[in-house]
Amino acid sequence: MKKSNTFNLIVAPVAKGIIIASLFSLSLTSHSVHAAVTPGYTNYVTDTFKVPMRRGGGTNFKISRMMPPGAPVKILEVNGEGWAQVEYKKKGKTYTGWMHSTTLQNMPVARVRLEKQIRKTTALEEKLNGLQHELKTLKERHEETNQELSSVKQEKFELTQALTRLKSISSNAVNLDQQNQEMKQRLSTLEDQNAIMREQIDQSEDAIKRQWFLTGGGVLLFGLLLGRFFRIPAKRKKWGEI
Repeated sequence: MKKSNTFNLIVAPVAKGIIIASLFSLSLTSHSVHAAVTPGYTNYVTDTFKVPMRRGGGTNFKISRMMPPGAPVKILEVNGEGWAQVEYKKKGKTYTGWMHSTTLQNMPVARVRLEKQIRKTTALEEKLNGLQHELKTLKERHEETNQELSSVKQEKFELTQALTRLKSISSNAVNLDQQNQEMKQRLSTLEDQNAIMREQIDQSEDAIKRQWFLTGGGVLLFGLLLGRFFRIPAKRKKWGEI
C-alpha cells in the first residue's frame, strides 16, 4: 500500500504537469492555427493522434470516421464555434465531415515533412553517389588518356628521331646521287673524248703509215735511180770466155 501511495504521489504531479503542458500547447496551437483555417485552403490533420471527423459542427454529432495523422483536408466552411467543414479524398473517394480547428494546421505535419525531406535527401545522396561514381570513372579515363598521351608522345618522339635520321640519309643519298650523276656525265664526256682521241690516233697512225710507205717508196725509187745512173760499167767479156 505504501508503494502504491508513493507511486501515486510521484506519478500524479507528473501526469498533472503533462496534462497542463498539453492543454497549454493545444491552446497556443488552437490560437495560431485557428487563424489559418480559411475556406478554400488545404489544411492538415495534426500528427499527435487520430482525430474524429463528425457529421456536424459539434461534439454532439456522431463520428463518421477517424482521420489519420497528417491527412490533407480541404476547408469548405468554418462556423463561429471553431468547427470546420472539411473534404477528404482517399483512393478516388471523397469524404465530407466536420473537425475542430484546433486539430488542423496550415502546413504538413513534421513526420510528413521529415519523410519528404528524407526522400529528397536520399535522392540527393543517390545522385551524389552517382556523380561521385561518374567522377571516379572520369578520373580513371583521364589517367588512361594521360598514359595513352604519354605513349603517343614517346612514339612521336621516336618517329621524329627516325624521320630526322631518314632525312639525313635521304639528303646524303640525294647528294650521292647528284655526285653519281655528275661522275657519269664526266665519264661519258671522257669516253667521248677518248673515242675522238682514238679516232685521231687511228687517223694519225694511218697517215704515218702512208707517210712511211711513201717515204720508203721514194727512197727505193731514189736508190733505183741512183743505181741506174751511177752504175759501174761491167767489163766486156772476151771471145771465147765463158
